[in-house]
Amino acid sequence: MPYVFHRSALYSLLYAASVVELGLTGFRIHHTKSTAGFYDPIVVELLVTSALTLLWIPVTVFAHLRGSRNAESSGFAPLHGESGGNFVLWVLWLVGGAIITHKFPNATLAGGGKEGHILLTIVAFAWIAFSALSLGKIFVLLQYATLKAEGAGTAETRKSEKA
Repeated sequence: MPYVFHRSALYSLLYAASVVELGLTGFRIHHTKSTAGFYDPIVVELLVTSALTLLWIPVTVFAHLRGSRNAESSGFAPLHGESGGNFVLWVLWLVGGAIITHKFPNATLAGGGKEGHILLTIVAFAWIAFSALSLGKIFVLLQYATLKAEGAGTAETRKSEKA
């Protein structure tokens, strides 16, 4: 499993970015709800996306550990599950990052002081998480190509290896 370590490192970065994003978006929602009586829906979307990411990362890491133990019998199935979950999160991070960047593109529109800096930090961590998932998708594709080149994913190859 040549790309498992690379994906695990990226998922560690993604986990850390999601924890920070969860804290920042939670603070922003609490602050705007208590002072202004409203909250930005896109900040809630980023909060939900970071929470879903925090739930998905342990599932993916567990699949990595299970797949590395019995690599010859796992084939492509773990990669398909990982790719599906990553794609959903990738779209959520892309939409959240794009909308919040459009709404608060610079410090002038984000506001001054601590609240403006928090908004810009939310934007930055949304794009960090999106970038980590994009690189993770590339490593999944590389893993898929490696397995395909080795012939590990086909039933005929597994039958011929057992014989």
